[in-house]
Amino acid sequence: MKIEARSRKTIVCLLIIMIITSMMTFPKYGYGDDEGKNLIAIKTINGKYLCAEDGGGDVVNATRDKIGDWETFQVVDLGRGKFALKSNNGDYIRVSKDGNSVYADSNEIGRRETFQLVILKNNKVAFKIHDGKYICAEDGGGKEVVANRDKIGDWETFEFIKVEKARADKVLLTAKSDANGITFTWNKPGNMKNIIGYNLYRGTASGKQDTTPITDFPIEGNSYTDKNVNRGTTYYYILRVVYKDNSLGLLSNELAAKLISKINLKARSAEKGVYLSWDKPHDSRNIIGYYLYRSKASGKQSTTPITDFPVEGTSYYDKNVERNTNYYYILKPVYRDSTLGDPSNEVSLKSGDNIRKIVIEVGSKYMYINGNREEIDPGRGTAVVINNGRTFLPIRAVVEAMGGEVRWRESDKRVSIYLNEDDIQLWIGDKIAKVNGKNKETDVAPYISDRDRTMLPLRFIAESLDLEVNWDGPSKTVTITMEK
Repeated sequence: MKIEARSRKTIVCLLIIMIITSMMTFPKYGYGDDEGKNLIAIKTINGKYLCAEDGGGDVVNATRDKIGDWETFQVVDLGRGKFALKSNNGDYIRVSKDGNSVYADSNEIGRRETFQLVILKNNKVAFKIHDGKYICAEDGGGKEVVANRDKIGDWETFEFIKVEKARADKVLLTAKSDANGITFTWNKPGNMKNIIGYNLYRGTASGKQDTTPITDFPIEGNSYTDKNVNRGTTYYYILRVVYKDNSLGLLSNELAAKLISKINLKARSAEKGVYLSWDKPHDSRNIIGYYLYRSKASGKQSTTPITDFPVEGTSYYDKNVERNTNYYYILKPVYRDSTLGDPSNEVSLKSGDNIRKIVIEVGSKYMYINGNREEIDPGRGTAVVINNGRTFLPIRAVVEAMGGEVRWRESDKRVSIYLNEDDIQLWIGDKIAKVNGKNKETDVAPYISDRDRTMLPLRFIAESLDLEVNWDGPSKTVTITMEK
């Protein structure tokens, strides 16, 4: 009779376990899980949560105040009232041989990864391990987890929490890069109660973010621009909610981002092809060269660069072109890890075209070279001005667009201009210049602007170089035409 009674009792217990297990089948998780999972958090008697450090691969403790990814486990039903617990990174919970430690570092289920669920009152449970001992949160929570207790007490009592109810603090992180930084935005959690801000974490490898956030204090708004990054490096970011008690919410999605390397590509027609040049990006430490891409239609460049190996300098003479044909070019930096940077501006021109026309407008910071808009003073925003009735501008970009060269000597504040066989020497504040070695007086002297830019008189330079110049008074535009 005693045996029959024991059998009935066992059957009842098994039925209860099956009912409880079925209750832990949660709906499909909305942040990337590819199948429905029995996702739970395990709460101790004093309100702490069990945590698999690093999401798995390390010890299990009972020290956390909030539910995050490291505090989330998957229940794996093994049948007959037995189950295993899988941590966030896929490792199974394992009990040490002596029962003095509990780890989340096993990649397979064995005896020490198998638990039996003991149903208690008030929806509480206990975990029995393979040798009949019980899982215990020392001090009821706040310390380590062990598996060496013979009886069930408060410290051996736990509560299952359905995770989908606790994931309202997970946010979706988005990013946009430009030349100055990486700007992040994210949604506000559904429940803002007790949230004081957000911590943003950065790393140079996926899943390897630094444990220290990138700001000393939580970010209060819903956006942030990270400017403390290097060009050419891909960074990986995650974000977490910060609560009043300094505990953290769940990990956001991970984002990879890097700065856009702004490169200003220039092109001019040469006798046997196209001459292309560009400036190095502000930070070019990780750049090993550049790839140029060419097409005969705007935006239709080939995916194969025009050279087999990256161009190491900052200029290239493309001779593999048809004469008097329109070409469109873009350039991309090549980094040490063989990744490519963002494309430069697109430039277009006709190969072998001997006519170069430059249009400059007073008050504008741009000029048009054969119809292509370029900055007169790249990166500085300096505009063409009228001073004492004369047109002044920083002349370097104009001269270089015509195939010439400009040099500056600080010792005596001298500007030297070279174009074809001509050279002009001008001195700041001096009306006496040298043109091809002979003194020639200007009616206005070069000067340094209040923005610390060297301003030179356009008419004097154009006439000294024997260029064809058209001055349009009503529109205040100057058109320089040069035949090479």
